Amino acid sequence: MPERIREMKPEIGRGTMRNRQRLMIELLALLLTVITLALGGLMYFSNLKSTRQNLIGVELADFIYNTDYSTKFGKRIETFYGMQEDLLELRDSIDDVDQLHILSAENQLLFSTEPAMLPERAYSMPAGNNMSDRNHLYCMYTVGADARILTVSGISDIQREMGGYLLKLVGIATAGFLLVLLLIHLVWRMIPEGKRAYRIAAAVSLLWIAAFSAMTGVDAYRDYAGSSRELCECIGESVQADIARVEALGVARKDFYEVEAYLQRYTYLIPEVEKLSLGEDDEISYEMSADYRRKMGLDYVLQAVLLLTFSLLILAEYQFFVTNTGTLTEGQNGTV
Repeated sequence: MPERIREMKPEIGRGTMRNRQRLMIELLALLLTVITLALGGLMYFSNLKSTRQNLIGVELADFIYNTDYSTKFGKRIETFYGMQEDLLELRDSIDDVDQLHILSAENQLLFSTEPAMLPERAYSMPAGNNMSDRNHLYCMYTVGADARILTVSGISDIQREMGGYLLKLVGIATAGFLLVLLLIHLVWRMIPEGKRAYRIAAAVSLLWIAAFSAMTGVDAYRDYAGSSRELCECIGESVQADIARVEALGVARKDFYEVEAYLQRYTYLIPEVEKLSLGEDDEISYEMSADYRRKMGLDYVLQAVLLLTFSLLILAEYQFFVTNTGTLTEGQNGTV
């Protein structure tokens, strides 16, 4: 009887080790799934904010261009007559903007639509950047030779869109992770050899993470492409509105001049658009920046590759740990 008990103890120990190995692979798959989910959500949120910043930039284009033009002749923005009234009128004309603030190069407030207390990080942002808190989106643009204009807008619609996307992403992540768990359990039951089962289960986890990270990258790029089309439509509407205003003043269409220079105000503010041209029928044609598209696509690919590399490093560290502690050493009967 004692001999029988001694024979059973190694079998129980080996079974416990196998269960621990399987649990570790499952926990690693869960960790990497959560990380991929978080990074995919952050990428999508960043796209939403950048899209909003570009759309606001279209609305600010005339104001920024005219101010830049005036400062080229030596006029300092601090001396602009009626700037406070112009800012209030500009704010009221843009649906997505609640506040406008003009800052000097030293981050001093020069003009403002209202005396609001803003985060220090918002004041010190470089032009072209944006940031957000729970209630607001802050976007910074260059205006004049040595000044910047800060816009403050609500963020509730972005949060709603972000919430819908996260629900979809969580559903995909949950379904994928459950499938990985099922496959890992099948591998562990069908393959008695510990090392082989571990390697196959690890490969299943890596394939899932690669597929999930690629999906989030494709989603982000698709969203970026859609936002580019929306941006071009917004530019077209703005140009058409300017043409209508000029014609209402009695200027004939044939008397328009320096149209190309006028359109450059949009390409100056928005890196996605490389060239705009106005046809005879007043239709806007667009040439998107191929370099910028490649850069964005490369960013998404690099994120997916970095995530997969991170996954491989975690699995390699775990492999090194269990190998050196003997967890995956073969037993006398070829099992763990």
